Amino acid sequence: MSWFRNDDIYVSPQALIDFAWSGPMRDLAKRVGISDVALKKMLHAKGIGTPPQGHWNRVHAGKSVAGPPGAPSRRPGQTGRIRMDHRFKDIIAAAPPMPASGPFASTAVAENLEELRAVELKAIGRVSVPRSLDRRHPGLVHLLKREDMLREKAAKDRSHWRVPEFDTPLDQRKLRFLNGLFFVLSGRNHSGVASNNDRGLGAVAHIGDMNLSLEMTIVGKHRTELISGYRRPARDLPASTPLQLAINWPTQLGAKAAWQDGESGNLESRLAEIAADIIVAGEAAFRRSLVEEIERQEAARQREIESQRRRLEQLEAQRVEHLEKCGEMLARAVRIRSLIDHVKLAAAQGRANVLPEELDAWQAWASAHADTLDPLLSGHMFENIQAPK
Repeated sequence: MSWFRNDDIYVSPQALIDFAWSGPMRDLAKRVGISDVALKKMLHAKGIGTPPQGHWNRVHAGKSVAGPPGAPSRRPGQTGRIRMDHRFKDIIAAAPPMPASGPFASTAVAENLEELRAVELKAIGRVSVPRSLDRRHPGLVHLLKREDMLREKAAKDRSHWRVPEFDTPLDQRKLRFLNGLFFVLSGRNHSGVASNNDRGLGAVAHIGDMNLSLEMTIVGKHRTELISGYRRPARDLPASTPLQLAINWPTQLGAKAAWQDGESGNLESRLAEIAADIIVAGEAAFRRSLVEEIERQEAARQREIESQRRRLEQLEAQRVEHLEKCGEMLARAVRIRSLIDHVKLAAAQGRANVLPEELDAWQAWASAHADTLDPLLSGHMFENIQAPK
């Protein structure tokens, strides 16, 4: 599994090639902060070739050398960008995504999806599903090794409760079909992998940078039984049971995404057609992902606008509350000062039996308290003078 950081960047293949050929690997590695061996492996994993050994010695000696290769054409399903470690952020300029409106064409991808399908169908040619699983595509090796192990253990120990999960005639047919499909996709520089999930046999087709989840289901009603805690098709269903292969994608791809046994033949007889359709679906998925990314960004922008609106409402409510509180405090200060004046008047008129020094002390104390309440003297009133932003 690959783990990505939020601050990783996308760069263009050409920019990464230019970087790889801009200096000796040891010097470039120091800029990134890794070893030259690690950098070379990283570049090769991204499909970027590096200068041959002795290249920079020839350059320094003034001898002629081959220049860097050009970036390969974008293939179906590829984003046209390469995700790189965050440490490249200040070394290689980030590349923006392809415009959602296109153009999408390259020497390997037609702008029109029907044209792309015709090109892929012609390139695939005549293919067939292998009759056995003796020659296994890498995408099935892990699953089938596990099946072989369970089969071997079950044969040695009859009390062993775990048995192969895909030994039924129908599951074997599914595996043979996926095996053939993956080999065809690999012939077009794509790949696939099969796995075991809670619904049985699952698969993913890797078309360029797109991962298309494939599901093979039975057409129509069929008998089921409880297997390993899950309700699955009965083990004795014949291999001829009608099947459907479908691509699971969140939204419509604008390309064919389901095939089933029927009048036009079974899935096996339409292998080339299905493989071409899946490749086209991968390209359609890429184009759709550009639109979905814009929709996600717009949704995020609207959420931010709404969040700011609610925040402004809260700040405005706090400003009003502050204003009213300052008004109340000022009114209390004014009342106290008015009271002081009335007390002084009463004392001057002889209506209060209080010594002058006692009256002065009380007045100083009362005035000080009024000053602490007064929001103008404390500056509390000016804290929310500006409108919230």
